[in-house]
Amino acid sequence: MMATPAPLVPMVLVHGAGGVGQLWQNQLLAFPRALAPDLPGRPGGPGLSSIPDMAGWLLRFIDDRVHARCVLGGHSLGAAVALQAALDAPARLQGLILMGAGARLRVRAEFFELIRTSYGDAVEELLRWWFAPRAAPRIVDRARQALRSLAPTVVHDDFWAADRFDVMARLGEITLPTLIICGEEDRMTPVKYARYLHEQIAGSRLVIVPDAGHMVILEQPRTVNEAIAEFLRAVAPS
Repeated sequence: MMATPAPLVPMVLVHGAGGVGQLWQNQLLAFPRALAPDLPGRPGGPGLSSIPDMAGWLLRFIDDRVHARCVLGGHSLGAAVALQAALDAPARLQGLILMGAGARLRVRAEFFELIRTSYGDAVEELLRWWFAPRAAPRIVDRARQALRSLAPTVVHDDFWAADRFDVMARLGEITLPTLIICGEEDRMTPVKYARYLHEQIAGSRLVIVPDAGHMVILEQPRTVNEAIAEFLRAVAPS
């Protein structure tokens, strides 16, 4: 028996640090009213180095391109941006989807030095942390290409912003319907981060995805899309 199709709810999806909007390709194909913008600095120009600045940019994007309340989804750094936007302007959103997320993100100081001194090595280290061991090489290569397409300074600023993000004390303010998705083998934002979000955001739903690491949107797109579709059906206006 086929599942009921997801309603055509406007949705904006925000990529993670070192990512681009096209990494949401599996979701863009599945959800016709989804948009996945590139954060500033992609493909060129200066990036942004704080989550509040990224959230402000994103809310302006929503005003310019969506013209309606939308479901806002984010992966990793993008989830931090989505959380910040939800805290700053909840009335402009219809729901929240957090993937590979944490209420507080920290980055090892040595990693910033590696980006500065040997960007190629930094890319490969990231890929080792991003994916579960059994991830298909072609999927890993998609992320590699995205990282290599970006200026090291932009990736540095992405992780700099992530390192300073902390909304642990404010999660109780979020009253939007919220879906939290985490890969069971995520080492960057482990399952305990997702469980903390779930415990602190009233009424949220938690989905743990087997056989997936941090890049759950690439590793298990069917499971992710099924969870998103169910969530959209729940939040769609009647």
